[in-house]
Amino acid sequence: MKKKPNGYRYFYHLTGCLFGIFILAVLIINFLVPDRGFSQKENRVLASRPAISVSQLTSGKFADGYETYVNDQFFLRDWWITLRATAQRILGNTEENGVFLGKNGYLMEDFTAPSQERLNRTVNAMTDFAARHSDLPQYALIAPNAVNILSDKLPALAAATDQNPYLDATATALEKADVTFVDVRDTLSQHKDDGIYYHTDHHWTTQGAYFAYMQLAKVLGIDSSSISYDKLPVSMSFQGTLSAKSGFRASEKEEMDVFLPRDNSVPSSVVNYVDEQKKTASFYDTSKLETRDKYAMFFNGNHGKVVITTPTEENRTLLVIKDSYANSLIPFLAPYYRKIVMVDPRYFYDDLEELMQVEEIQEVLYLYNANTFYADTSLELALMPQSSTDSTPDSVETDNTDTASVSSDNASADNPES
Repeated sequence: MKKKPNGYRYFYHLTGCLFGIFILAVLIINFLVPDRGFSQKENRVLASRPAISVSQLTSGKFADGYETYVNDQFFLRDWWITLRATAQRILGNTEENGVFLGKNGYLMEDFTAPSQERLNRTVNAMTDFAARHSDLPQYALIAPNAVNILSDKLPALAAATDQNPYLDATATALEKADVTFVDVRDTLSQHKDDGIYYHTDHHWTTQGAYFAYMQLAKVLGIDSSSISYDKLPVSMSFQGTLSAKSGFRASEKEEMDVFLPRDNSVPSSVVNYVDEQKKTASFYDTSKLETRDKYAMFFNGNHGKVVITTPTEENRTLLVIKDSYANSLIPFLAPYYRKIVMVDPRYFYDDLEELMQVEEIQEVLYLYNANTFYADTSLELALMPQSSTDSTPDSVETDNTDTASVSSDNASADNPES
């Protein structure tokens, strides 16, 4: 057998040494560079270094936490994500980090199905709350995500989880508890070609929020025809979180709009950011258009409690328990309510029952997107009476374990855990 020339061995040794030096350099840089607390590109809090304890080590939680920490704090993480996504796309892959690269440039986040127990806990908390306030009209609008409504734009053979069985089960359970489920799936499907979701972000556009509002208004007894709107572009350089999360379409910028009333006689609202002790006469913080998180223009992002007062003839008070999908829809509701109290359970730590009394709430609306609604646990905790929140979530009663049962026939094909 012929021996390989010395030149080849030299090349292999040199390549190995350079690769080793590169890895060592990255490790040293990772150690020296200060940790980042927040990713502007992904618009989320990054993991911090986990504390070491015997219990954390023996349970394996430290290893899991440290892996998440390293992934989040890796040097030039954003650049590596983009590089990996580019390589995956060249190889023909159309899914990265839970985001599908769909047709017509749409990025769509996959739906993570909740466990039956998780679903029951959330729905039971809502039905228990409805029973405690049975004298108030209560509504729930759980908006489907793009992966649902724009499923025809998913890449071929995409194994996306179907949201519909979970939305159907939730609707059935809530309707039994006299919580009106506002199902906007048909409405959004009818307008799926009208730009109702961003291409690079997980939110619906203001146009999508407007179509949902038109259906919601009928349920709330609002004459939506009384106010006409003009669509005004406020940015042509919006790039959403799905682009950052996946690395796909890293250079794409898209339009962001607001809808403004044509009639100047529409009363102006005062927006009170309670925790920040700040008031403003606008739903929109245009300074956010100069930042990475341009969607935060709507109500300056998410806050624990925001109170909107409007000098309208209607003496109605609405509590909106919500996530960020509500931020682009609430401006349409404001002219019809004397007061709207927005509560985001992810940042709200006060007593919701006390708030109901102090603010003299007359109606309740849950306004979420499906991905957040089925993944987040803060809603369950916020709805629990204050006397119960000292105990862990495991103490929540689950007598109605079939409250939101998802049919295995409907869910098993897309969700192996069902």
